[in-house]
Amino acid sequence: MSSRRSLPDDPRLREVAEQLAATRWAASIVDDAYKLVWVSDEMANLLGEQDEGKLGYGKHLLEAQIGETWCKVITDASHVSAFEAELPIMIEGTPGGKEALLETLGGASVGLSDELVTEDMVRRFVEMEPQRPPSVWVNHLEFIQGELPPVKVTEVQIKLYEKDSGEFIGRAFLYGPALAASVLSLVARGEEDMFQRMARLVDPGRRQAAVLFADLEASSVLSRRLPSSAYFKLVRAITTAMDDQVVKHTGIVGKHAGDGVTAFFLAEDLGSPSRAARAAIEAGRGMIETARGAAGEIRDETGLLELDDCVINVGIHWGGALYMGQLVTGGRLEATALGDEVNECARIQETSRAGKILASKALVERLTDDDARALGLDPDSVLYCTIGDIEGASPKAKRDAGGIPVTPL
Repeated sequence: MSSRRSLPDDPRLREVAEQLAATRWAASIVDDAYKLVWVSDEMANLLGEQDEGKLGYGKHLLEAQIGETWCKVITDASHVSAFEAELPIMIEGTPGGKEALLETLGGASVGLSDELVTEDMVRRFVEMEPQRPPSVWVNHLEFIQGELPPVKVTEVQIKLYEKDSGEFIGRAFLYGPALAASVLSLVARGEEDMFQRMARLVDPGRRQAAVLFADLEASSVLSRRLPSSAYFKLVRAITTAMDDQVVKHTGIVGKHAGDGVTAFFLAEDLGSPSRAARAAIEAGRGMIETARGAAGEIRDETGLLELDDCVINVGIHWGGALYMGQLVTGGRLEATALGDEVNECARIQETSRAGKILASKALVERLTDDDARALGLDPDSVLYCTIGDIEGASPKAKRDAGGIPVTPL
């Protein structure tokens, strides 16, 4: 994998950069004079900057890191701790030592706040002695991304040597989550393309999307009838099957509530409102089919249920201006959306019965002729009825979405 930015001029460092680029990790390289010569694509993405000049190419690493681009992504406390830990190493590794660094700082555009650049900090810098680190050296930082809570990141600094002569040629910096490998392996099991779509929601905002709710009918009856272990297997199998359909059709999995799932199909991800609406319908159809297949496997394994016991009901609606973003806490990572259409879609799904898809008129009429034909639909001949007129619709569904016209698909 090649980098989107310039590779180092030094062929020895270029070889290192090419190897690091293939890992898709956040990384950077400085030469033997601590000049920044390369930033990986993922590092640039995390910094929110692609311009090499603003990233600090050609500058001393300290000058780059105290500039606005790098400053804005770590906490004030991390700036202070990094100052204490890394400056003695920079003094040792910079030609000209402390005097050269002071000269660099004198001409630098500083992005640090006045609260951080105190007289005491400057005094401590002047008093610092150079420190030679081991060949591999580790520091920890708190990374900031948008309005999300800070996350702890491990910085690994590795000295680089020419493979034949052993000559010192620079340093590589690797940045990764401060997680145990056993924990990271769980996080990594998710579907990468969907996580990339979620990553684009780091800045909340208005978006057009098809909204899908799906749920297991009569789940409370099943949970009472089946042993807890068998019911757990059933819910896990069905939830996995439904999530797979969302991912397959370029959607984003939202909240899981019990044995139900929420999903969003963004027009910007699919290319158009029509494609987003089509993807939601295809995913809904796929959920009904694959969830039945997953239930069949549990039936064959346990002999405790019938396929007719496992019915998935789906509701699909259109959100023209959903406010979407990431919801990240210490206990979960998910995409969420706010808007009347989300609540309305939940009520549409509640009203669906017997393994059917109920789709709103607002969604069906987003389909172009080509996408409608691919789905076997003719939007010009579809008949609708309102949620309030459907027999069995709950009082809550009538209250929140009674006037929404829907049709079974």
